[in-house]
Amino acid sequence: MSNYFQSTHPPYFAADFDYFRIAREKWELMLTRFKQMGIHTLTLTAPWGFHENEGGTIDLHGTTNPRRNLVGLIELCQALQTNCIIKLGPYHQNHGLLNQGLPTWLAEGSLPEAVHGWYKAVSQSLTPYQWSDGPIIALYFDSTASHREFPFPINEHLTEVKWPIWLRKQYGNVAALNAAYGTSYSSISHAIFPKVWSHEPTPVEKDAKLFLEQQSQARQTQDYNILAEAGWQIPMNPPGADTSEAPHIQSVFDFQSLEADVLSSDVFSLQQPIQISHDPVEIAGHPMWATAAPIRADGSFRRKVWSLRQTLWQYQSIDSTHFDGTVLVIEIDGGRVVMSGQDTLLKIDLPKNFSGSTCYRLRATGELIIDDQLKVSRGKLRGHYQVEDEVAQIDMLLCIVDPNKPLPDFLNTYLHHLLHAQLETLLKCKSLMEILHELLSSKLSNTPQASESKTSHSSYTLNEARQGLKDADVALRKAIRSIGGLESGFDSILGRPTPETPQPAKGPIMINPKVFDDDIRTVLYNVGDVCGQTATELEAAIKALSNSGDRENLTIEQYQQKYTHAVTAASYARQEMDHLVAQLRANIAAEKLPLVTWRIHDQIESISKRLYWGVLRS
Repeated sequence: MSNYFQSTHPPYFAADFDYFRIAREKWELMLTRFKQMGIHTLTLTAPWGFHENEGGTIDLHGTTNPRRNLVGLIELCQALQTNCIIKLGPYHQNHGLLNQGLPTWLAEGSLPEAVHGWYKAVSQSLTPYQWSDGPIIALYFDSTASHREFPFPINEHLTEVKWPIWLRKQYGNVAALNAAYGTSYSSISHAIFPKVWSHEPTPVEKDAKLFLEQQSQARQTQDYNILAEAGWQIPMNPPGADTSEAPHIQSVFDFQSLEADVLSSDVFSLQQPIQISHDPVEIAGHPMWATAAPIRADGSFRRKVWSLRQTLWQYQSIDSTHFDGTVLVIEIDGGRVVMSGQDTLLKIDLPKNFSGSTCYRLRATGELIIDDQLKVSRGKLRGHYQVEDEVAQIDMLLCIVDPNKPLPDFLNTYLHHLLHAQLETLLKCKSLMEILHELLSSKLSNTPQASESKTSHSSYTLNEARQGLKDADVALRKAIRSIGGLESGFDSILGRPTPETPQPAKGPIMINPKVFDDDIRTVLYNVGDVCGQTATELEAAIKALSNSGDRENLTIEQYQQKYTHAVTAASYARQEMDHLVAQLRANIAAEKLPLVTWRIHDQIESISKRLYWGVLRS
């Protein structure tokens, strides 16, 4: 069976996407930024310690923290036509991870067995998404800690059991070993494994290094077999006998320094492409990460993005590009695409038939407007190129001869990528709203009771439950006041994990309005109704963006209409969600709602953030 690398040709470009550092609400935005840069493959490092923060429980679906939803990220990549390279570890060097990504609870002696449990659990969730049924095109694992003096932790079993066995196979008897080492051991089992290495290695140190190399190779072979038996069929690295070898990954900070003759079969992965202003405490020891990244933490571009583009777009399916050191011009059928990383005056030669062309400004948000500052006269495109206007950064300028004609392939694909990310965000937000609507629906309270006796018993039980909730809420509020602030209490209510007290991957707690008093039920029912109504309002925009008939024949006007549908719907929905957030905050602070309803607040606020970053991109 052919693999991805056999079906395409080098060079292969990718970018690290450290999802575990980035708020889930920003994933669609950041994946869009990669598309705008020219990156269509992500390198995903999966930190074992982040997903299994407590031994025996692995979270790959975002149950304990939305950033742990690796499966959801893979599904999002598939929807956005983005390939994935997975790095399973267990060791991850040069990623700024605590303990190299290993769980802090892990005892070194139990590492091999625990690693196999990690591999099996991840494989069970991810193998259905491997190429060609899914976006995962290669798998990498690393059984050694390359920065250490030894390739992996040294334990007593290795030095006191395996080491003497290896020596017996090498020398046969103690006399031969003593002759080689210049020692007088009475038994091979007395041979001590070296604890330090000399500058000039001794015979025993040479043997010890050979022993460790063989152990390392054996461990890699064992790990490979575990993964192959778990169902992986795509190229892996290190390779095995039954699969192709995945290309070597070269981590780079830019692509400009790469010479054409070195762009062989390796994967060149852009390292630290997204700035992280506050690295999560459970991820890294330092609060800052990738401070000079081409993409800022808010999704805006640094100038480096345009220089990366100029390199990457040379290898894409574009008819002709011209770069004068400042301005990149792409020739397309019936138009020109112009971009630059700095403000500059334009004076670009155009064919004679471009007279009367319309000029557009594509903002980084995706908004496409007519640019009155640009003019086509005397066979030239003239005007002032601005990197940023009063609203947003500028993605590119377009000069189109006939705006009513379908856009050429390159521009069609590019604009569809922008719309598709908005569509996926709207679909997810609609789904989350529908879940809340179902959870908080007043229909739950209209179910008739089977008998009068059961009604009486149920009423008694509910009254007890309500009183218990009141008592618990009073106690919790008192505790919160005594320990210094609502935020810590809200963290407790939400189950937000902290590095000191990692939480197991439990399912979300369902809140049933029936167990509360009438006033509380009324508020929750209103929340459910608003979520249901807002989800319905999103449907029209989703339908407009989903229209497959426009896929091959997208015009400027159609793109503008679709974008407007998406932004209008998202703005309305976000306003409704923010209004609910304000209501819930006021009621919780006034003690009209129990603190447990902060979970509902958190889910609604997350929907608002997704709309802000994923659709509005402001």
